[in-house]
Amino acid sequence: MPSLSPRVLRRFIIAVIFLAVFFLFGYGTRQLTQPTPTCIDGVKNGEEEGVDCGLFACQNYCEPDLDPPQVVSVKILKTGDNLPGQGDYDFVAEINNPNKEFGASEVVYELTLFNGDEKELLKKAGTFYILPDQTKYLVLTFLTTERNVSRVDLGIKSAKWQRLDSLEGMNLIVRRERYLVSPNGQSSTLDAVIFNDSDFEFETVDIDVILRDSADKIIAVNRSEIRTFLARTERNFRVTWPFPIGSRVASMEVRASTNLFENSNFIKNYGSEVEKFQEY
Repeated sequence: MPSLSPRVLRRFIIAVIFLAVFFLFGYGTRQLTQPTPTCIDGVKNGEEEGVDCGLFACQNYCEPDLDPPQVVSVKILKTGDNLPGQGDYDFVAEINNPNKEFGASEVVYELTLFNGDEKELLKKAGTFYILPDQTKYLVLTFLTTERNVSRVDLGIKSAKWQRLDSLEGMNLIVRRERYLVSPNGQSSTLDAVIFNDSDFEFETVDIDVILRDSADKIIAVNRSEIRTFLARTERNFRVTWPFPIGSRVASMEVRASTNLFENSNFIKNYGSEVEKFQEY
């Protein structure tokens, strides 16, 4: 290969220097004129991948654009014998997550109770989790108001989505449900057994109980939990209604679930990694 003449070599070096200066000038101008991401201003700017989010710009993930949880039905149930003008209530809502690959580690809701004059009697805010493609119950008990409730409104305010690629190996099976009414008819109980047919040991398992009449209408609800649930073991539980249930119970529905988004909920696992449930 023939060597370059000094003149040609000098021109080549000048061209390289010119291109380097041009690139640095353009990059510097871009950095000076580009808005600085603040991650708290409610605007997509700088190198943010979304509004106030982005792993590089804000050190957080942008939540995917997913359909919110859908409230399928709501029901308010008066419980026990109350003084005139007062009410103790249980509440249940059926909620569906239409997203098949994403669950919500935290869904923020707001429940409002109204009387017949549309006056607000009680407002309660809280959170729940919901798994991918899951239809679950939100059960709230011991709601007390100074007047009778005529209408309820349940609003879903926000959801923090997280991908769950697989629920394989996680199975909670309900067995041997038994509903009993006290001899005087003033109270009743439901006993059942939950079998943890999975490779995982959970700190907490949540249980929702729904009672229905012969017309398949919900007539009573309750909730409980099981703590420190070991893999491949059974645990029994009992819920009590310390008041008469107005209609005859024709069917019982018990649903057991656990929060797969909370790392501290996993005590131990066999042959599987907890992180496979935790991927974004």
